[in-house]
Amino acid sequence: MKRLAVLLLIFGLAQPAFADDPTPPATKLAKPGKLISAEKFDQEEAIGHKGKRGKTGWGTVLGDWKIVDGAAYGIMEPPSEKRPKGHAAGCDQAVDLNNFVISGEFKLGDAPQVGIITRDSNQPPLHLGRVLITPKAIWIQKMTGIAKETRREVLTKIDVAVDTNTWHKFVVEVQGDQFVAKIDDHVLEAKHPRFADRKGRIGFVASGEGAQFRNVALWEADKK
Repeated sequence: MKRLAVLLLIFGLAQPAFADDPTPPATKLAKPGKLISAEKFDQEEAIGHKGKRGKTGWGTVLGDWKIVDGAAYGIMEPPSEKRPKGHAAGCDQAVDLNNFVISGEFKLGDAPQVGIITRDSNQPPLHLGRVLITPKAIWIQKMTGIAKETRREVLTKIDVAVDTNTWHKFVVEVQGDQFVAKIDDHVLEAKHPRFADRKGRIGFVASGEGAQFRNVALWEADKK
């Protein structure tokens, strides 16, 4: 029994906990600067609801989020008269910046799709761009508009199997008109003038129910 306790202690020391001031990830274009938020998503107060923000600035946009097994758990908005097809669950930070780096971990679970998203600084903030992940593919798309006016264009895509029951690491950097997304060892790059527009919201989304996010950190960034 004592040996088991020692082994568990050693294993715990070998797995560094997510820090309130995490070390920025390795990046290609953007140099992480000021830390905007670092959130484990292991406490209920991590995510705000009904127009409120959580303790580190994260708030629900649509759908719902709760904390399950030490991570944010997404539940998409059900179909309604206003949104007949429902809507993916969204959680974001309100920001005012140009370039950024965001990193963290996600698990698809039973969700058909998750993504890291950004919107511009208009009022209301319009869709700008995102990287989306499904069990079979990863892609980057540029976007405009919002609600029924939303328009999207896939700029780059790879077909790859993504294990739905495994935690995957992501790093997304937007520097000027360039968008780089690293999902585990897969790296995608895209370029479009739309990406250079000023950002007003940065966050993540999940379709269906069952996707989880944890250990998410967001930095302001400059060109290397």
